[in-house]
Amino acid sequence: MKFHTFFNIAFQVFFGLGLTQATAAQADSSRWVTEAQLSELVDPALLPPGASVDVKFVKADERIGSLQCPAALFANTAGNKMWGRTYVRVQCVGSDTAPFFVGVDVKVWAPVLVVKGTVQSGQTLGLNDVEFRTMDLSQLSHGWVSELAHLNNKTAARQLWPGTLLKHDHLRGQALVKNGDTVKVMMKGPGFAIGGTAVAMGEAELGEVVKIKTSQGKILHGVARDALLVEVSL
Repeated sequence: MKFHTFFNIAFQVFFGLGLTQATAAQADSSRWVTEAQLSELVDPALLPPGASVDVKFVKADERIGSLQCPAALFANTAGNKMWGRTYVRVQCVGSDTAPFFVGVDVKVWAPVLVVKGTVQSGQTLGLNDVEFRTMDLSQLSHGWVSELAHLNNKTAARQLWPGTLLKHDHLRGQALVKNGDTVKVMMKGPGFAIGGTAVAMGEAELGEVVKIKTSQGKILHGVARDALLVEVSL
């Protein structure tokens, strides 16, 4: 009865006497949400495909749902990452209680790649070497791999054991250009493109920058676009 009574009071106050306070909340630079919308405070840019977010209070706060705070709105604070154990700001609607903070536990469940069997160092990783497992990303260290596309043209940087959480630093790309290779060079500028050859002075995977030396002895930097092909922007 207590909960329903306070909810009804809060509802009426929010749309009536509490209009001024609600307007002030909207004017705040933060985004205010209800308890049911807490997961929306997590930055979508941090979430991999297929992720689901679960946000719960670390400890119930007796003020929320009482006369001190009949209804509550919640917001994140600038610079705070909604990840793992953290906190949110509480704005009470229907009372003059000052804003306060409550602890929340943010869990981010998502499928990530795990090694199925032993993979030797230098071995090319294929679809049969990994499988998806749903884990709480907030409990994992950074660098996990969540998309099969990351396996393209990659080999194991070291030996990997069954059950290992696959990380980006476990993978090594195949170099399209190696030190000493004679490479084709495509020099591009506004309205023109010139072809030529040069000698690579380092290794580069797809999209990486590599130093090259032309037959005239000029040192340039270009981007590896294909096997033995470097693009130089002028």
